[in-house]
Amino acid sequence: MSSTPFSTSSQRLPTLTEWSIDHIRNIFEASTDSHALQAITNTFSDTLSASVNGKPLNRSGVEHLVLGMRRAAAAAGLKVDWERTLEVPDDDATNRDGSFGGFYTISGLRKEIPGSRTLADFIRHKTVTVRIESQSNDQNVDSRKIVSLVFVATDVPVASSTSSITSAGQVNAMPVTRV
Repeated sequence: MSSTPFSTSSQRLPTLTEWSIDHIRNIFEASTDSHALQAITNTFSDTLSASVNGKPLNRSGVEHLVLGMRRAAAAAGLKVDWERTLEVPDDDATNRDGSFGGFYTISGLRKEIPGSRTLADFIRHKTVTVRIESQSNDQNVDSRKIVSLVFVATDVPVASSTSSITSAGQVNAMPVTRV
């Protein structure tokens, strides 16, 4: 179990939002697959209960999805941009446990256009709801991990690389694809 030492003079941890933003960026924006896998270990409980688009998923499934996205990334890699967040800590004084929800996008995906062999840029739109819990009773260690995760995600073509103009001047847009 990886945990971050925390100052003994303060028992209040960073907010659930700050923790989540930092950990999710560490996963998707990692410089190597090894760093991404370590970030997953630091973020998710071994006993994670999760679903993606209504289908059950365990932690190894999360690893598989992340590595697949990294392999489909453009040369510049993946980039996470948070749009909205909402947190409800169990105890505002410590931020040790609680619920968190948010919407973010991941840009930098390169995928085949459905029905063709042409590669194009996509952005993954993702809504997440998680339960974050400390894995240790030590008040001086940040041992929080996600124990429950529900997310809905879809890949949306980037407008500039996903539409073409026909000889008649009509714009053909690509369809949204499922994760």
